[in-house]
Amino acid sequence: MIPDQQERTPSFGEAARTWWKIGWITFGGTAAHIAIMHEEVVEKRRWVSESTFLHALSHCMLLPGPEAQQLAIYLGWKMHGRKGGIVSGMLFVLPSMFILLALSILYVRFGNLPLIVAAFRGLKPAVVALVINALLRIAGKALRGPVYWAFAAASLLAMLLFNISVLWIMLAAVCLGLLLHKFRPQLLVKQPGAEEAAPVASNLGAKPLITFHSIAGLCAVICVLWLGPLIVLRIFGVDLRFWSGLATFFTRTTCITFGGAYAVLPYV
Repeated sequence: MIPDQQERTPSFGEAARTWWKIGWITFGGTAAHIAIMHEEVVEKRRWVSESTFLHALSHCMLLPGPEAQQLAIYLGWKMHGRKGGIVSGMLFVLPSMFILLALSILYVRFGNLPLIVAAFRGLKPAVVALVINALLRIAGKALRGPVYWAFAAASLLAMLLFNISVLWIMLAAVCLGLLLHKFRPQLLVKQPGAEEAAPVASNLGAKPLITFHSIAGLCAVICVLWLGPLIVLRIFGVDLRFWSGLATFFTRTTCITFGGAYAVLPYV
């Protein structure tokens, strides 16, 4: 059993620097993002407990859209409130935006050169290896007994052999959890030796005060972030029909793609 560590809430600057670092090193897709985030926030710095991290991850998996970014926003918010969530979410994606822009320019200018084509093809097996390694690391933390492993294997076979939607898999998991909690709760208990890796930082358990004004303000910010770019394009850009269609498509995508980025990719 890992002994208790002294509870420590990181400073805002320290947390911001860590999210900036995570944004630059999270290659390999969602599974790798989550695994690296777990290593940095739970194992190395011990800002978040194992159970809190997995609890937050489970909630983010139930939401449509990219669960890795949602998890980063959630953890940043839990540690430093609203500003922490905004900063963690932004710093988590900004580095990848810069890298994507650079790779896009490289591909457009030199994409037909054999050397560049070979380099991009060589990245494919490396990315697959990163994803498999990350999945195994996360599975070792989240799957805590035979029931968990059995359901994970059955879910994989259902998706591979019968093309079952991720949404139905998640619904089945929720129903199974409810049934086991009622009739065989011992099967859901942590196995011996699965103690938490770290205590929750001192302010992680605080519940924010939710008011009508806070919800209205949040909705207003969301509307501005959602519609603001279209308004700018309407004023300064061309071909608004294309941009509005693109915005509508990806808005619909974020609302119906449950299961994270791996559900988004096949749909898109």
